Amino acid sequence: MKRLVSILIALAVVSLSVPVFADTASKFQGGAKDVMMSPLQVSDSVKAETTNAKFLPFALAGGILKGGFYMAKHIVTGTLDMVTSPLEMIHR
Repeated sequence: MKRLVSILIALAVVSLSVPVFADTASKFQGGAKDVMMSPLQVSDSVKAETTNAKFLPFALAGGILKGGFYMAKHIVTGTLDMVTSPLEMIHR
């Protein structure tokens, strides 16, 4: 009975520690996805601005500027996630 309890405790500890290592891979993948999908921010912003616009040229310019800002934000945060993901493994 003691062996069974100790085996169950060991399995519980191992099952809780496995997601720790999976987090760094998912952080890297999430960062790469953010960088690759960042140009879609421009088209999404242009669509959103033009559907509610009264004057189309201002809506296009606003959508491009707003989308460009969000695209740059996604590129920076995605790159930061990709660069810092190996550091988290070292830190632990």
